[in-house]
Amino acid sequence: MSRPRPDAGPRAGTEAGTETATETGTEAGTEAGWDPVRLAEVAQRHGTPVHVLDAQRLDRAAEHLLDVLGGLGRPARAYYSVKTNYLPYLMRRLAARGLGADVVSGYELEAALAAGFDPAAMVFNGPVKTDAELATAVRHGVRVNIDGEQEIEALEAIAARTGQRVEVGVRISPGLPVSTSTDPSYRAQAERAAARTRFGWPAGSPQLASLVDRIAASPHLALRAVHAHLSSQIVHEDLMLRALERVLDEAAALHHRFGLSEVNIGGGFGVPGIRRPRVGPQGALAALRGESAVPDEEPFLDIARLLKELDGQMQRRGLDGVALACEPGRWLVSDVMAMVTRVMSRKELPEARWLILDAGNNVAPWNGTGEVHRLTPIGRPYAAEHSTWSVAGPLCYENDVHAAATELPDDLRPGDLLCLHDTGAYSLGRSNNFIRTRAAVVALDADAEELVWRAETGADVFALADPRTPDPAPGTP
Repeated sequence: MSRPRPDAGPRAGTEAGTETATETGTEAGTEAGWDPVRLAEVAQRHGTPVHVLDAQRLDRAAEHLLDVLGGLGRPARAYYSVKTNYLPYLMRRLAARGLGADVVSGYELEAALAAGFDPAAMVFNGPVKTDAELATAVRHGVRVNIDGEQEIEALEAIAARTGQRVEVGVRISPGLPVSTSTDPSYRAQAERAAARTRFGWPAGSPQLASLVDRIAASPHLALRAVHAHLSSQIVHEDLMLRALERVLDEAAALHHRFGLSEVNIGGGFGVPGIRRPRVGPQGALAALRGESAVPDEEPFLDIARLLKELDGQMQRRGLDGVALACEPGRWLVSDVMAMVTRVMSRKELPEARWLILDAGNNVAPWNGTGEVHRLTPIGRPYAAEHSTWSVAGPLCYENDVHAAATELPDDLRPGDLLCLHDTGAYSLGRSNNFIRTRAAVVALDADAEELVWRAETGADVFALADPRTPDPAPGTP
């Protein structure tokens, strides 16, 4: 499978909001599998900013995951995390490959069904599920993983009305952090966040025991699955395994009592193409004082090794015949999309050298998590000499910054193109029209090219302002 090498992202040890470029002169970007000439041609035809989707790269990622799951010593399932990227073209492609779907809202459920996912291979997760959404899930035979206590009563009422016995799962929280840092204040924050998470029910807690007893007492519900989702962009494999041991301990006890059919470990598997800075208040203060921090290594999460180890742990706990499921999203789609953006302005100021792009946080909405994505120049040969640039988007918003400091060619100028890598995860769903409209998506499948999500217009932005405006036809992007 063609995926970025573990060291393809920003080098370990860079400060929050900074990035070290790996490219030299001429046209960069080919090391990540993208053809810079073709990207520039797409930008010429469709304008910028524009997302480009490599359909064959998506196929290879799905096939590799299914191969890994097929090599385990038990039944195994993959549910694609729809919230990661709900592009219908992409979902149809994954459904055709045999993946299931993980949804966390009613409209995601409807979109997944429309994309062709098998309802029997779908799970409904999330902390809030309305009665109407639960009724839709039950009607289609989609399993609900209970995260809110009120869901039990609602599901019981729905099942009683329809005369069904509904299989459900329960979400469990291990209460342990799955990321770490050389910054002790970051570690303290991570431990506190894991201990007080609002998602799921704490392993070993009386609250979990009470919830399970309520499900057991329900005449129309059958507890058949355990679910967990620990975080996002997890790169510390050993910490993830340690946390999941608590989940598997609970699963073993529940299996003895109820006979489980599935243990679902969720997703959040980290990808090498992006970096999230692991800096707490102590590290931030040190950086302001100009002190050099001890570099954090950026581990590479090996999903095959992770799943094989979990398979063995389930075997040792007597979970024979119980399926191992996961919910990859970012891992499948992060590097199957890239964005082409254009330099609009170059400002060389006394304290900073700025490149202002036409793609902002509205179409690359990651500044809330502090993610750093690589930028590579394309479209023409560039100087071998590089300088440190600050790179921002077009929004009148101070935090619309892609990189506080990154190495790029000296001769970048307005009109030049840059490739923003790894835009497949959380770009469409979290995009917005603050000041600028949303970007188009163009799919490449070998020699074929197809516009699969058109760019938003000003008319689209205000279409909801008049209640008399008819809704678009079902399935319209």
